[in-house]
Amino acid sequence: MKEIIKKILFYDKIYDFIKTSFVYQAWKRLMWNIANTFYGYPSKDFFVIGVTWTNGKTTTVNLIHKMLNDKVWPTVMVSTAVIKIWDKEIINEKKMTSLDIFDLQSILSTAKSKWCKIAVLEVSSHGMDQYRFEWVDFDFAILTNLTHDHLDYHGNFNNYINAKKKLFKYVLRNNKSNKYAVFPADDKIWRTWSDDMAFDKKITFGVNNSAILRAENIVEEIDSTSFDIIYLWKKFHMKTFLPGTYNVYNILSALSVAVHIWLDMEQAVASLSGFKWVSGRMEAVKLNWVNYFIDFAHSPDALDKTLAFLNTIKKDKKLIVVFGAPGNRDKLKRPDMWSIAYSYADVLIATDDDPDTENRIQILNQLTEKIRDLNTPNKELYIIPERELAIKFATEQAKEWDFVMFAGKWHETVQLTNFGRKKWNDKDILENLINTSTKVEW
Repeated sequence: MKEIIKKILFYDKIYDFIKTSFVYQAWKRLMWNIANTFYGYPSKDFFVIGVTWTNGKTTTVNLIHKMLNDKVWPTVMVSTAVIKIWDKEIINEKKMTSLDIFDLQSILSTAKSKWCKIAVLEVSSHGMDQYRFEWVDFDFAILTNLTHDHLDYHGNFNNYINAKKKLFKYVLRNNKSNKYAVFPADDKIWRTWSDDMAFDKKITFGVNNSAILRAENIVEEIDSTSFDIIYLWKKFHMKTFLPGTYNVYNILSALSVAVHIWLDMEQAVASLSGFKWVSGRMEAVKLNWVNYFIDFAHSPDALDKTLAFLNTIKKDKKLIVVFGAPGNRDKLKRPDMWSIAYSYADVLIATDDDPDTENRIQILNQLTEKIRDLNTPNKELYIIPERELAIKFATEQAKEWDFVMFAGKWHETVQLTNFGRKKWNDKDILENLINTSTKVEW
């Protein structure tokens, strides 16, 4: 019954033929007009930056917000985890990367009244496909990578790519004087997009390939990363609290905004060097001499990058991974993600993510069926459906200096279970499970 109700409520997420119908298009246009008329079409008075890709959108949006808020002008930011108007923070509890058109216009209108002139928006493929960004005048589009994700919704990778590409088309069709774009030199898709579309200014960034903005001499530590930034034959050294090479890409994409608006590079680097982390994005929680990490890691590429980083720095210590898969979502990527997790983890604990209305035991069986019979004596696999019990078991298995990753639930404050919604936060659960009388922070 729950499945039927969900299909009725979220018809445009499930029935693709509806999205191409005249009635659907007319309805969406009516909603755009009502929202923009009611809130006074606020985006026309902003310099609007849209960030889209598979992984790292939230971190990049937060980096850009900090840099522009520090060095340029009061800035509004809308991301999966949080909404910020200048320095005021609002938790995004809607479990949506891209807000609906009314909520988005409301946020922009409020930000305008608070003297904000710049907006940084995290743009999802779902949001683009469902026309949530129509009537938003984007000046600037950033792409960093495109990997397997959301194919349950889009049907195939080509549809997913085309949904992301809409952001760049929105920039080209705006009525503003400048149209900017940023592309990843290490991702093969960028050259096709760059050749297809004419922008006033476009910049590439990368690590492995030639780019206008490039990083080299990357040194990864457990709680920091240092590297050199090369721009216009000048070298700028940077040390960040963000761990891993994948965060170097996030920083480069944020610095590309500084390049476009002629912000002094040394000032931009100084601002981003002070950025610590986004809640739930490779967030370190160090308790009782164990290295705990909480990360979203909801796609094969993201999980591979985070676990590869931890595998590199753990040396001779154990890597324990607690991980599940959300229900009613891209089932095709489940085997890939578990193969990746199994390849890196010494101890792998399968548990609930957001099973929602899908049978939780069925999800766990699909995740683990290909690896349960593997004869790998140095690895341990456990199936513990209750996530709290799985987290508790992981803390009991961890010895001094071991590494424990809780993947999938990141900053979320609710869990969608087979029995309805319940309050949830991985970090709170972890800290509550460790006896406060013996808890040691280091």
